Amino acid sequence: MRSLLVLGVMTALTSLMLLLIAGHGPWAGEPIWQVSDNHGINTGDIPVLVIWALGMLAAGLLRRDDH
Repeated sequence: MRSLLVLGVMTALTSLMLLLIAGHGPWAGEPIWQVSDNHGINTGDIPVLVIWALGMLAAGLLRRDDH
């Protein structure tokens, strides 16, 4: 059961991260890595990626304790 909950948390975090990175808000900031004229990674994406990475780490540690 714990493994399914961890999978659910990881899926939710990844979905939110993709939505936040795909959006273009006023807080987007300067481009860091440009993929095309309209797409790339900007300074506003950094906090999103850090929070996602911390969530994935926490979920991975929870999953590891399940065994």
